[in-house]
Amino acid sequence: MAGLNVRVMDLLRLSHRCWNFLVIVTGAYLFIGAFLEGTPDKIGRFTWERGVFLRVLLSLGSFLLWIEAIRAGPCDRTVDEAADLPGVMMSEALARPHKFIASDGVVYYLSDLWVPDRLADGMLSDFDKRFALVMPVASKSDRWGRKPAILIDQNLSDLTEKLVERGLAMVRPQFRAFNCLKFLLNLENEARREKLGLWTDKTLISDGNSIGYEKIGGFEVVEAKLISVGRTRSKTYLNFGERWTEDLTGIIQRGKLSEFSQFGHDLATMKGKHVRLRGVVQLNRGPLIELGHPAQLELLD
Repeated sequence: MAGLNVRVMDLLRLSHRCWNFLVIVTGAYLFIGAFLEGTPDKIGRFTWERGVFLRVLLSLGSFLLWIEAIRAGPCDRTVDEAADLPGVMMSEALARPHKFIASDGVVYYLSDLWVPDRLADGMLSDFDKRFALVMPVASKSDRWGRKPAILIDQNLSDLTEKLVERGLAMVRPQFRAFNCLKFLLNLENEARREKLGLWTDKTLISDGNSIGYEKIGGFEVVEAKLISVGRTRSKTYLNFGERWTEDLTGIIQRGKLSEFSQFGHDLATMKGKHVRLRGVVQLNRGPLIELGHPAQLELLD
């Protein structure tokens, strides 16, 4: 199924090039026709053959424009001038996704992605020799001097999608739009079902009982039954066990609750249901994951 998605995306990119070519040809044809007729207002005096040709061009153009609208997926971003974007070899960015230097000398990290160290040799062979453009998704650097960025190819297509749908990276919600992250999570779920790439490793997903001290500080995807939902004036607690000092807890700051509602989460109805949450496991008298983005939480039931 993932292979079919790749072929469909390649077909849509081809339609994009055809549309650009069609626009040039049509414009040239109208200009030449108007020139031959004398003035632009005499274009209506084209011969029947020319009229048929124009109708065919317009019909084909409408079809390709519709294809182009489909091609513009939820994660596509507008690029005003690709020539101004820095670049990097994908082998370098994927080898050090948390800190790599692009051609402009700026330090970046891959936004909204987690590329684990456990990828087997050869999994990234399709990307290793590629040159990618680096598009920042935030203007300010973090406290380590890094800027979040995504990688795009020479056709200005988001390479995040390709990495996720082939099971070469996990979604780590940060800056991308809600609809983009939902799309990426669907791609990840499909790659998981197909056991592609890193998803051949069954230990990638933890349960609530397997979060031990050895996982503190690491990025984890956890599937567990939500035992209860607690609230204080400043936080909402997702409890995955009876003893919070030993069992995993998900924490949502009060200021983030509206975003969870906008994303489609009804926390009040999640008690007793199986959910999937992801994030960096921290320790504060007990293991916890701070849920700063609603896409870090998925309802499985």
